Amino acid sequence: MNRREMLTLPAVALVAQQGFAQVAQVSQSSSRSTGQHVSHKVLLKYSRPKEISKVPKSAAKTTKYLNSLTALLGLTQSQQQQATTIFAAAVTTHATIKSNMKAARQSLTTAIMNNDSGGIGQASMAIGSLTAQLTAAGANANAAFYQILTTDQKNKLSLTQFKS
Repeated sequence: MNRREMLTLPAVALVAQQGFAQVAQVSQSSSRSTGQHVSHKVLLKYSRPKEISKVPKSAAKTTKYLNSLTALLGLTQSQQQQATTIFAAAVTTHATIKSNMKAARQSLTTAIMNNDSGGIGQASMAIGSLTAQLTAAGANANAAFYQILTTDQKNKLSLTQFKS
């Protein structure tokens, strides 16, 4: 190691240490503001046309979704309770339809294995009907939720739909 390297190595280490300290400070300050950002992302996800007929699939996801909606729309305690009831019923309906969907897919598999064209048709129609029921259940839950919002909250919700 020559003399120049011996002099520059501590300077490089000092600059690197200061750089890492600044990065740590920036990441800590940005992590505080991500709560609102994450909520906004969740709201945008559920307000897209493809997702508008879907509901959160579990109680934990429903709670997270409602917390996001509360933060962004300023839901009242009464609205939160109504929304919890609406989405809990939708989760129950969703689970029932999904179990029926699993059975319909199994009968489709059986019909395929047996080369049963009538069974394939029946199972396919059942799957189509159950898919329509899933879409309707989600759309009805979101429609019921939309009805409990105030005009100002509806405007906020419709504005966020077009930001993506």
